[in-house]
Amino acid sequence: MLPEPALTLTLPSIHDATVLDCRIYHPASLLSTTSHHPPPWSRHAAVVAHPYAPMGGSYDDPIVETVAAQLLRKGYLVGTFNFRGAGASAGSTSWTGRPERGDFGSVVGFLVYYVHHLDPFADMEERQPREAPVLLMAGYSYGAMVATQLPPLGDILQRFEAPAAGSEAAQIRARAEELARQQNAILGSARAAALEHRSLQPRSPRTGVRVGGGDVSPRRSHDSWGRRSFSLEAEEKIRRGVSELIEKTKGRHGHSGRKASGHHGREDGAEEALAPVRELMVPRAAYLLISPLQGFITHLATMSLLPSSLSLRGSRGGGGGGGEDEAAEAKLVRRPTLAVYGDRDVFVGAGKLRAWAGRLQGQRGSRFEGCEVRSAGHFWAEEGVLGRMERAVAEFAGGLVGEGV
Repeated sequence: MLPEPALTLTLPSIHDATVLDCRIYHPASLLSTTSHHPPPWSRHAAVVAHPYAPMGGSYDDPIVETVAAQLLRKGYLVGTFNFRGAGASAGSTSWTGRPERGDFGSVVGFLVYYVHHLDPFADMEERQPREAPVLLMAGYSYGAMVATQLPPLGDILQRFEAPAAGSEAAQIRARAEELARQQNAILGSARAAALEHRSLQPRSPRTGVRVGGGDVSPRRSHDSWGRRSFSLEAEEKIRRGVSELIEKTKGRHGHSGRKASGHHGREDGAEEALAPVRELMVPRAAYLLISPLQGFITHLATMSLLPSSLSLRGSRGGGGGGGEDEAAEAKLVRRPTLAVYGDRDVFVGAGKLRAWAGRLQGQRGSRFEGCEVRSAGHFWAEEGVLGRMERAVAEFAGGLVGEGV
């Protein structure tokens, strides 16, 4: 279903530095090829978040892999990750969902800076002006709920613009740049060799790079862990490279006593911060929600899913967080969004999902689209329904990269 990841790495959550296990998959446009006319590297990217960890959710979930595979085929660079408490990620699942928004935001920040610096074929391809690439923030079930509650992309990226040098956001930025530079060298050399008709072996799973973290559960789809290479020497080189990049990109920024963007940042009023990246390629945000839990209200002790305070509708007017909730939901109207759900979802009634989708779709200038799949349940196990969901995802994702959005 999915190929071996190009990168397997850990990132600190911008919420509280919890270590998260992540995977990055490169599209065909970044792979070595013997073709003299390889597909262009478009810089489109996507993050796909998984279901609720206490019920077995992780980045190995088959629906997550299905969606990620569709996005890869459409030319997206794809990132998946384990929320805190899932798989090899540290920590435990929260009762509020707020820490998980920080987890998601960490991967978003990494991808934006990784894609910005990833330019392996700069000397081989004629540069043509292109519109900003797409960043598709996607999730399934609980992952869709967290994606729904994310702040707008611009608010997420503010955390990374000039972070304190010791913060989690600074570490993420530096790691993204260091890994992109490494991949530029690896992928550029492979492409150059292919175009010079050198004899190349097919891409092997051993070319995937493991960076940071401890033991990781193997992929269910194949026995990948035994075939991955993990070099302590390479890990140490990356750590040194990240430290050097942080030192190089430091700039003096007075924050007037404002707390640093990282959990462990200083509050001395004159923090040393990373300088903003010049001409950062800011992507166009879009959202993909599979089996969203919108409107699902039950107590964690009963169903082990969501406290009632997490309902976007229910939290309005209740004091605290209402403005954040409204901004989070408004982004789904302003930016291209597809919500795919079944009419037999066991967690959220079809009528409630229809009403929610209709309300967002009916707003003036809305770019939200609801797609109800007949006979489909929450887990997409019924006969024929998975293919219909895949087609909806493929059409939406393809439309984003093929048309101005």
